[in-house]
Amino acid sequence: MSTLRDRNVLDLTCVEGDRYVLIIIDDMQWDFGIRATHARMLQDKINDYIGYIRSGQAQEARPGLRPVIRLLAQYPYSRYCLDFLGRFKEWIESEGGFCDLEWTHDEKDGPFEDGFSDEYVFDDNKIYPRLKKNWSKKPLEEVSLLAVNEHDYGDMPMFRIWDSYIICLMQDSGSVYSYLTYDVLPQGIDVAALRDKAFENLSRDVSFRYEQSKNNKEIFGILCGGDFEAESLLFKGIWTELGEKFDDDLMVVVPTKDMVLFTKAGSRKHCNQLIDMGSEIFERNRKESPNLLFSRDVFMFSRKDEEFRIVPRKSL
Repeated sequence: MSTLRDRNVLDLTCVEGDRYVLIIIDDMQWDFGIRATHARMLQDKINDYIGYIRSGQAQEARPGLRPVIRLLAQYPYSRYCLDFLGRFKEWIESEGGFCDLEWTHDEKDGPFEDGFSDEYVFDDNKIYPRLKKNWSKKPLEEVSLLAVNEHDYGDMPMFRIWDSYIICLMQDSGSVYSYLTYDVLPQGIDVAALRDKAFENLSRDVSFRYEQSKNNKEIFGILCGGDFEAESLLFKGIWTELGEKFDDDLMVVVPTKDMVLFTKAGSRKHCNQLIDMGSEIFERNRKESPNLLFSRDVFMFSRKDEEFRIVPRKSL
């Protein structure tokens, strides 16, 4: 039997009086750490059903019956989930009410307890920055700093850096780091100030150090425990200190989010070795650990202006 995870297929259907019921089997939980992913998957599935209805296929299958999309869930809903479903239902009504959307729990059924509560608690002392590559074909058009009162449900605060990169914010919720979306932020919060607070938290809680590569004594790596290596690029002081120590500009590659490699920019031989090493790691992880992939870009840190720039590969 298909479920929420299966696209472009009806999980179950039935006829109830004058209604043609299209059922989505939802076998995922609404834990805080995965709820945003769950909502996106559910949105995609509902949109598949809407496409089936609006294309006329539902009418052809059951002429004259009212189409209904029903969510049949294995796990309890949270406030986050019900808010999401309520927004979807309002949108369908605004589009002329071409179908009904229903689920198996409503506020009238009782208080949100015993699994029906959303236990997320915002804590700005546990917010950290996350640096991500923007893989859009037109990054300058696709990524912008979103205004706090002008966003779609589920949108994340994003800050552009180096044109093709973005800084997101995430919270340590105990067992997982979860990306922050506008709907979980306190009313009227200054997201730019929250970004600055995230940097302060990371500086407070994480210590960065460097270590020599075992395979090449001229190549070094940044270490900090496995969660925030890539974010070292955001701390100018780290690289200023390293540039002074090595008395040179620095070439840097970040093939995975937990691996930052660098060497002195003055040696073309070592720079080429660094680039080859980074490319090999990136390609290997493309299949083995795609969740760790970060970027194929080559960064250059200039001691003179204490800034990073991305070096075009054709110029290397």
